[in-house]
Amino acid sequence: MPAPRPLPDAREVDRIEALATVDDPGRVDAFLAYCVPGSLWMVKVRTAEVSAHLSARRPLGTFSERDCLCLTLRLDRPVPVEPGLRIHLTAWDAANVEASGVVRPWGS
Repeated sequence: MPAPRPLPDAREVDRIEALATVDDPGRVDAFLAYCVPGSLWMVKVRTAEVSAHLSARRPLGTFSERDCLCLTLRLDRPVPVEPGLRIHLTAWDAANVEASGVVRPWGS
């Protein structure tokens, strides 16, 4: 019998780091133009929707920002998340600017 999997390290947090990619490849330029520190996003985490401000954006190693970005988001209220959880981001005032992401491990 396989060993039981450990419970995920879930935490209620108001800041997350995520790896994100644009949902529509034709909207990459719009996403990159809007995705600047201070921009406002609606983040869907499971069934919760919470507004968030982008604190930082940086490339993932040698990957192009057009393919993948590391984002730091300050959520307006704490929500329970764990590393590996999928999220969806929509620009606050540009509903056609969307991205999907995954929460990075704590302390990464």
